[in-house]
Amino acid sequence: MAIPSVLLQLARNNPKLMQIKQMFNAVKMAQNPQLALNQMISNNPQLKQVMGIINDNGGDIDKTVRTVAEQNGFTPEDLMELLK
Repeated sequence: MAIPSVLLQLARNNPKLMQIKQMFNAVKMAQNPQLALNQMISNNPQLKQVMGIINDNGGDIDKTVRTVAEQNGFTPEDLMELLK
């Protein structure tokens, strides 16, 4: 399913989503992605909350992404497309 262009435009203008995208790209580009992610988590209460949600879903990141995306009216594919 293609994401409507209006939704893409709204997402691009969403500061929180852009912050997520920047963090995602920083981890992707890091020499040690796990270390970069751990540092971000330790310094950011919101990321600690996300880790709590993942733990609540039994550590299953795919399940967490599906749950969070659906709660916000997205499909997991929509969410990944927005983060590209």
